Amino acid sequence: MSSRTLGRATALALVLAHVGAQAQEPASRPDESALFGGDAPAPAPAATSSDARPSEDNLFGAGSGGNSASPAEAAAAPADTNGSDSAPDRTGSAQSPDLVDRDAASLSGGAARNAFDTAESTDDPLKIGGQFYLRASASGAAGRSFSDTSLTAPTLVDGYFDARPTERLRGMVVGRLSYDPTRPSGATATGGSALSLSGAAAANPRVLLDQAWLRFDIERTVFLTVGKQHVKWGTGTIWNPTDFLSPQRRDPLAFVDLRTGASMIKVHVPWESKGWNFYGIAMLDNAGPADSLGKIGGALRAEAVFGPAEVGVSAVAQKGRKTRLGIDVSSAVGPIDMYGELALKRGSDLPVYKLPDGVSVHDVLSSGNLGLITEDTPTGLTPQATLGANHTFAYSENDTAVVGVEYFYNSTGYTTREAYPYLLFVNQFDPFYAARHYAALYVLLAQPGSLDKTTFNLFTLGNLSDRSFTTRLNVVHRALSYLTVEAYGSVYYGQKGGTFRLAMDLPEIRRFNPETQQSEVILKQTSVPAPTFDLGVGLRINI
Repeated sequence: MSSRTLGRATALALVLAHVGAQAQEPASRPDESALFGGDAPAPAPAATSSDARPSEDNLFGAGSGGNSASPAEAAAAPADTNGSDSAPDRTGSAQSPDLVDRDAASLSGGAARNAFDTAESTDDPLKIGGQFYLRASASGAAGRSFSDTSLTAPTLVDGYFDARPTERLRGMVVGRLSYDPTRPSGATATGGSALSLSGAAAANPRVLLDQAWLRFDIERTVFLTVGKQHVKWGTGTIWNPTDFLSPQRRDPLAFVDLRTGASMIKVHVPWESKGWNFYGIAMLDNAGPADSLGKIGGALRAEAVFGPAEVGVSAVAQKGRKTRLGIDVSSAVGPIDMYGELALKRGSDLPVYKLPDGVSVHDVLSSGNLGLITEDTPTGLTPQATLGANHTFAYSENDTAVVGVEYFYNSTGYTTREAYPYLLFVNQFDPFYAARHYAALYVLLAQPGSLDKTTFNLFTLGNLSDRSFTTRLNVVHRALSYLTVEAYGSVYYGQKGGTFRLAMDLPEIRRFNPETQQSEVILKQTSVPAPTFDLGVGLRINI
């Protein structure tokens, strides 16, 4: 990230995309961590060498610039090279002419001999560290007593080994251990709020490999990163349809992006005089393990700067999935920071389910006649588009605020809530991408008044198709220099049965098995009460 470009601001751990704005241009986009759930700003010593300790905020998904000052101050401050080049490449927007790519920044420098192959000593070529993250959350639901309120308390431990024997060679390994004492050991663990995407079933405890990559260059012209890594494309904060390379969608209700990386070979060729960048990527597990040459996916991306605008164009092709094309743009328009992205593919990877007129999913499941539900395969172009804007302004001599809006259009999304129970039944329900129209509104106060270590963020997410909503307040406070304290509260309201207020009663479903000549239960009777509130706290330290 350079002095021209501030990191994106996030909602719930979300971020606004990079904006190319030089010193004489309008203010850049506010810091992404401060905006939606990253660490509250706190003073940090400047990096004194290119192999200084990595930024844990970047490394573990809290976004870049977590230790920066307020958005206005960060706009005038020099780039934190220690933070920007230490993490895998999560940037998605094109870079301004004076912006050096992370690969280049990480690998550039004078000629150096490998200290592992000679008797020459190197100052601390291996860095070891990590993150310790404790959380607890309670989720209320309609008709549920206080004593039956759902409780989770997931613990997360990330550790990394960062080896940099020379300025042109670097290796990174990040491992993750998660455990929830409120869930049976060896069983499944869920986490977070009623809508949290991180609540997917998983072993408890669970050990994962987040990152394992090697980075080097060829003649300081071509830069390669090989292995399991993070690469984020697009400019959207909450809805990010052009983020093609991650196997999982980002959870916008998480303070920290807990997605693990994807295995790929990334080739980066910068055009430094123009600030343009070109990428070629081979994907090894984006759509499942590529155990044959024909299953390896390919991606191309170009990033360019045109005046105050940054434009990225990308394409992805994989066997078994529709070819996808994407374009993302960010630019300052007067005092307003505008951004948007468009994802295009022909058809859809998933069918669209339809019901006969006057028939509900409950009726279908009660009768056991699943044949009444038909599958429609969309044809032609099926676009997904995000459009957003935010404005940073001073409301006192030393304080600034950020207000922003974002809209998401999903051409294959549902316009009513009738199909949601069946999407749950077939494990295809995603509350943030199930419907046709969504919108968000947010306000950020970074270090207001005398609270110079605290950030407040209030936002509302709405499904405009089924008219269900959630409003949430995030508070992040940096205490004791290295300890981050998080707290949030959210409420759910609007149409019962919508994505943000999902509720249903599903009957038991039986199906006759001709092999056993018996009727077997394929779905137990299930009751899902409508969520009413979430309360949560978190403690996070870098170790």
